Amino acid sequence: PLHQVRASIGVIRNSPLAPLGLGAMVISQAAMVAVMTMTPPHMKDHHHGDLSAYVIALHIVGMYAFAPFVGRLVERVGEVRSVMLGAVVLGAGTVVAVAAGYVPWLIFFGLFLLGVGWNIGLIAGSAILTGAVPSDSRVEVQGTADLTMSFCGGSAAFASGFVKQAWGFHMLANAATLSAGLLLVAAYTRHLRTRAQVGAEGTSVVA
Repeated sequence: PLHQVRASIGVIRNSPLAPLGLGAMVISQAAMVAVMTMTPPHMKDHHHGDLSAYVIALHIVGMYAFAPFVGRLVERVGEVRSVMLGAVVLGAGTVVAVAAGYVPWLIFFGLFLLGVGWNIGLIAGSAILTGAVPSDSRVEVQGTADLTMSFCGGSAAFASGFVKQAWGFHMLANAATLSAGLLLVAAYTRHLRTRAQVGAEGTSVVA
């Protein structure tokens, strides 16, 4: 298994687009899990623990209910642009969750956005990853990506309690917002490079 993982990481590293796909999957998973895990304790701290089950239920609706529509969106607007959109929605969810303070309905809205952003990032990232590697390596690469995503998500869930206890829920959510911002910058940079390459190719064809 370790040999397969090393080989898959090598394939991902050698592709110009695959690292972005893997990054989108990992960041979306880690940011979402960290904030989601600590939302019920955070609500309990503000005496809204009785609503936390409903918040998580709405969050799960955001995670999965729109998956078919997200798939069509990714096909229509493009995978890299979809990663940018997913990063914006994910970051918006964490910002709203922090800004909510003592207002319960904002927590509902923030966690819903967090779920939708995760869904967009995961679908767009998976599409980029599988499309950017050779067909004979796709199964191993996807398995390595799932392993990496699950490991990072589990680590984020484990660490989130310590972060909340030491620095507060707002610092945990701010870290997730920063991660979403870094993903947005990476995707936008990749988008600009692709546009520059297309423009250069078009110029050479005309010449």
